[in-house]
Amino acid sequence: MRGFVTDTQRTLDEAPLSRTQIIAIALTALMGAVDGYDVLAMAYAAPGITEEWQINKATLGIALSSGLAGMAFGSLTLTPLADEFGRRKMILAVLAVMGLGILLTAFSRSVTELSLLRVFTGVGMGALIPIIAPLAIEYSNVHRRRLALAIMTIGFPLGATLGGFAAAALLQYHGWHSVFLLGAAATLGLLVAAYFWLPESPAFLIARRGPRALELYNDYLRRCGHEPALQLPAPNAEGPKHSSYVTIFAHRQWTVTITLAAIDMLYLMTVYYVLSWTPQLIVDLGHTSAFATMAVSLGAMVGVLASLAIGLIGINVPLRWITAGLMTGLSITTAAFGIGGFSTMGLVLLVAVTGTFLYGGTTAINGLIVNSFTVDSRATGAGFVMGVGRLAGVISPALAGFLFTAGLQRPSVSVMISLCTLMAASLVLFSRQLRSVQGDLERS
Repeated sequence: MRGFVTDTQRTLDEAPLSRTQIIAIALTALMGAVDGYDVLAMAYAAPGITEEWQINKATLGIALSSGLAGMAFGSLTLTPLADEFGRRKMILAVLAVMGLGILLTAFSRSVTELSLLRVFTGVGMGALIPIIAPLAIEYSNVHRRRLALAIMTIGFPLGATLGGFAAAALLQYHGWHSVFLLGAAATLGLLVAAYFWLPESPAFLIARRGPRALELYNDYLRRCGHEPALQLPAPNAEGPKHSSYVTIFAHRQWTVTITLAAIDMLYLMTVYYVLSWTPQLIVDLGHTSAFATMAVSLGAMVGVLASLAIGLIGINVPLRWITAGLMTGLSITTAAFGIGGFSTMGLVLLVAVTGTFLYGGTTAINGLIVNSFTVDSRATGAGFVMGVGRLAGVISPALAGFLFTAGLQRPSVSVMISLCTLMAASLVLFSRQLRSVQGDLERS
């Protein structure tokens, strides 16, 4: 009996991906796309909001940061529930929160009301990516885990790209409210799709072994075209005796957790500055709001290709090397955006190159994060690291807004914030805690 059970686990690891697994991985990419659009919806709407409500950049910076504050809270508080109650249940819950929040945001009547609703929406957004990042590799076979994570990750720039083009078209004929209505429709539509087609993670069922775990595991096997198991496979390690938060701060793990959190926070200081302020800064250079949105969307489109390239790179290439290189590139292009004066074509090219480093780096660092925690604490670990990183997202747009209002110009602000990612790259390369973390998702 024990051999039969072992064979079912080996089958999932070695067999080609089934239609069920491919659809599930594709759904994680679509969730990333919805998250990408919802995160950037405020940036797309910012010029219209500024014009309609006549607010200054300091106030706009607070509004841009409000959703990120909710994201930090959601990452830290809701994500651990996915390690306790299941990935699928929490995904449905956070999609419902996101859909309702962005729908109500479309009808905001003041900056205060809009900011509060962005906090509420951000709670759902903050929990989504830390849950679906582990889920993508848990659906995959052993040979395609890095690619599965890359496919999930490209959802974010894909959502930013296609959603940005759609938002640009909407902004030519409708007000900023339409940007949020589109996001609400996409998010609630995906909630329905996830309800019907997203199964529970087999790795979670094996690790947690709840009362219906064998039934759900066998249902997953059947949907993948395999014979059912007589009992659950043995977990890779003994289940946790403590909460998931205790596990990620246990002996030998806490230094990795803290180091990754510091890296992610420094990296996202630059990322959220670029994502939040690029449209407005392009408008300040004399271009239209529609052009700014199109340029940012082009950068995200190039980022899709960069993310796929990360997923296809051989598993013998350490992800920390790739991550450090992409982070360094983002630091350079962010500083260049502040220092240089560009023609229209030069500006579009710079934004595209920035997208390559930004989204490619996001794929790489997600790989390092997910691979650093065991199955039973993977969502919690990713949620903590990304939640701390999202605190940078709260700080960065607001800080930039206050610096601009205080009289600093684009060159000074861009160079200052670009240094954060350069420090993150140095930590990735030289931290002893990460030298053994190669990003081989095949390990777990």
